[in-house]
Amino acid sequence: MKKHISYIIATAFAVTMLWSCHDKLELVAPTSSPEGSAYIKILQVAPSFRAVLNNRDSFNVYVKGAKINGSFLTYGSVFPSTTNLYAAVPAGAVDIRITVNGVTTPDSITLATFNKTLAAGSYYSFMLSDSLLNTNESKQIFVQDKFAITDTSHYTVRFAHTLLSDTAGKNVDIYSFRLGANMFANVSPGTITPFVSEPYSLIADTLIVRRAGTTFELARYWTNNGTNGILFARQRAFTLLYKGTAVATGTKPRVLSNIVNQ
Repeated sequence: MKKHISYIIATAFAVTMLWSCHDKLELVAPTSSPEGSAYIKILQVAPSFRAVLNNRDSFNVYVKGAKINGSFLTYGSVFPSTTNLYAAVPAGAVDIRITVNGVTTPDSITLATFNKTLAAGSYYSFMLSDSLLNTNESKQIFVQDKFAITDTSHYTVRFAHTLLSDTAGKNVDIYSFRLGANMFANVSPGTITPFVSEPYSLIADTLIVRRAGTTFELARYWTNNGTNGILFARQRAFTLLYKGTAVATGTKPRVLSNIVNQ
């Protein structure tokens, strides 16, 4: 009798384990998109968004008909957060739609639609600047993020100049006090540089946005100072982001900030 009971218990346990494994396999089923997934990051860096699109700056983003953000995005928003870094979306030909709520129907007003082709397994950044309605992808600013491979003594970083309203000496340099040299030089508005490799260090640094070829300071950013700075971690990828209006004060002043990409 005891032998039969042991057999029954063992059989039940085996069935339970098979059912559990089956559930786990279903949970990791391939994506429904036959092309696979691409990955995208959305940044709202358009201080004149309301004027450009003639509507309010509280919007949602849809990719191929599916909403990808949670709460409304507005000026200064980055989606996803630094926890997830990128949102997975279908690869292939997609439409990226920016919408706001209508009077009676949510998301009934489309502000703009962008048709893109995303490669499976690739990463992209879409920086919604004041030139987002430009038909040129580089002016919008839409770019594939191609991370450089580094060893444990380096990190990679690029610079995005999204401040388009500065009429005096638009091109800028990014000067590093730690390096005693420019990290990026003579970068024009609406430009994103490629990722470059830089030496990793625990030493705090001060980065200065300067008018190109001069020491005239426009903005500064502190790294690894324990307050409002960050640490450029080894074997990671970052974007230095220059955004805002041409003025140094106000609700959308010119600032240099940092975005984590990898």
